[in-house]
Amino acid sequence: MEHPWYKKQVANGLTILRLVLIPFFIFAFSYHKYIFAFILFTMASLTDLFDGILARKYNVTNFGKFTDAFADKLLIAAALIVLATKNDGFIPIWMVVVIIMREVIVTILRSVFIAKHGRVVPANAWGKAKALSQMIVISTALALLAIDLYIRIDPYIGIIPLHNSYGVIFVIMCIPLVLTVVSGFQFLHSNRKALLGLFSAQYHPEK
Repeated sequence: MEHPWYKKQVANGLTILRLVLIPFFIFAFSYHKYIFAFILFTMASLTDLFDGILARKYNVTNFGKFTDAFADKLLIAAALIVLATKNDGFIPIWMVVVIIMREVIVTILRSVFIAKHGRVVPANAWGKAKALSQMIVISTALALLAIDLYIRIDPYIGIIPLHNSYGVIFVIMCIPLVLTVVSGFQFLHSNRKALLGLFSAQYHPEK
């Protein structure tokens, strides 16, 4: 049964909303409005959940799938960059570079796949776990910063401070860091035939 066109556009609308929320999130974080930053990031993350449900229900196009993945990566990149650069940094720069480089490489490869073969290589379980862990951990980090505005957390957490590049936020960010690297290698391995055949006449990406 063919769904009405406007229902298919709801998921795309949520993706666009996620993109619109990003600059507001950056502005809030930059001015130490951590409560608002947490709310905005959580809202943006929830749009990802809902547009994923709608996309599966209404069979959103390849454009919608690609735009959704791009919006996710942009949101995560924005959050990581502000966490690494504001207030002397809550996480080290190298961690941001590793995560963003993985996303850039995978996005470029997916773009080439679309340009050459007109189809999107879908995210697998590792990729979904990576994205979910990134959003949960970043939301947790923002919540800790928001709480710290009213209750200083450092005295309660011992030798690992909150306001340090290798502090609490760094420790919890190691979870999505590991999943990001593992999912990147898994993507390359699952699609190795596709990668080797990028310039050949035919190939079929692994699902």
